[in-house]
Amino acid sequence: MGVSIGSSSIKVVELKKVGKQFKLIHFGMIQLPEDALVNREIVNNIAVVESLRTLVNQLKLKTKNICTSMAGTGVIVKRMPVEVQSKKDLQDQVFWDAEQYLPFDVSEVVMDYQLLNMTKDNKADVMLVAVKRSVLEGYIGCIEEAGLKAKVVDIDFFALQNLFESNYPTNSSESVCIVDIGATSMKIVIVHEGIPVFTKDVGLGGRTLTAEIQKHLNLSYADAESLKVSGQGGSLPQEVLDLMNVTSENFAIEIKRALDYYEASATGAPVSYLLLAGGSSKIPGLGKVVEDNVGVPAQIINPFNAISYDPAIFTQDYIASISAIAAVPLGLALRMGGK
Repeated sequence: MGVSIGSSSIKVVELKKVGKQFKLIHFGMIQLPEDALVNREIVNNIAVVESLRTLVNQLKLKTKNICTSMAGTGVIVKRMPVEVQSKKDLQDQVFWDAEQYLPFDVSEVVMDYQLLNMTKDNKADVMLVAVKRSVLEGYIGCIEEAGLKAKVVDIDFFALQNLFESNYPTNSSESVCIVDIGATSMKIVIVHEGIPVFTKDVGLGGRTLTAEIQKHLNLSYADAESLKVSGQGGSLPQEVLDLMNVTSENFAIEIKRALDYYEASATGAPVSYLLLAGGSSKIPGLGKVVEDNVGVPAQIINPFNAISYDPAIFTQDYIASISAIAAVPLGLALRMGGK
């Protein structure tokens, strides 16, 4: 089971392994109060616990062990070189060197790392992840209060990579960019040969568009959000369409900046195509705007290339409607399932 506690909602996915393939058993989503999380840090514990408990009860979930994830400024992801005398000294050296990359006191963080490569002369290439202890404890506390157990805590970037690698062929001569556009942030990860060679978290998301609709049409926030969501499949006033286009352009500009920085740093192969995920990826025409600005093909991610489902339970229209928004919790469920 994968549980994603986002800025605007909680999403839960349960998968079952059937042979070598994973099958969707449950998907559910529940909206959170607007300020339950601030920059992905839980500030309204009661709302998060009650919402998660409600969702688990609605879905009648029996599974208690879950994989969840974190994002935001409380999370640091850094690829770093480390020199050691021997492999047994690696952890001490990684944690010692990590201090220079942390904007927090080392006593305030929990760290982990993955060795990517090590040369014969003991030069290591390491992926470091650090998270503020208080933020991590807030997530785990809410999950446990809701009657679940966080067996694995991952990072949104890695969940997106998991989902991509389970559903798309990989090629050593190309990199792929995955962009998850949520309510308050846009997460960008570029994957090459199984390594997240570039990650960026941009503070721009779907709530920006909702606020613009609210301001220009003099609506309540709730009505503006409802209009935005309903418009993803129907007709809209020209003014709203214009605002959607401006927002799409802003998203595309940030994606282009990230890709330009990646290409200038020459850390991997060129990006061949771009996959869009997250609720705001469904803004009409976004893919075309991104393609025009970035110069590589863009499409909505399809997690169900390799993950099966029962068509008697989930219709094709329903699967199409959740494909983008379920990307992170699906990636987490795959991790929990030992993908």
